[in-house]
Amino acid sequence: MDAYYEFSVRPNITAACDVILANCYPYWESCHIDYSLMHAKQMYYQALHAGQGKKVIITETGWPSQGTGLGDAQPSMENALRYFLNMQQWSAQEDIEMFYFSSFDEAWKVGAEGDVGAYWGLWDARGNLKF
Repeated sequence: MDAYYEFSVRPNITAACDVILANCYPYWESCHIDYSLMHAKQMYYQALHAGQGKKVIITETGWPSQGTGLGDAQPSMENALRYFLNMQQWSAQEDIEMFYFSSFDEAWKVGAEGDVGAYWGLWDARGNLKF
């Protein structure tokens, strides 16, 4: 399991894989929410192309609901919900296996990912559904 682009730049590792497990985060690439679904699709198809016919599973994707923005990528409840719904609809229509990250907000992730690290969950840290 790794970032989607690693399968393109490391063909020997990709060749050894039976299944491509790709993390796809348009947010971390400063993508505006309006283009996030298109960018996520490009990430997926890049991994699919690198895998040369191997199954690709999106093992992580998501959008933070609050925190400091990254370029054109802005965390908000509205953007997190929009991204979630777009990804769910696309994956269902195209029969793409996907794991959404994350179930719950995780306060401990603030250090490594900045203040957005704590806000990727569909539920808050107390177990309350956000949407």
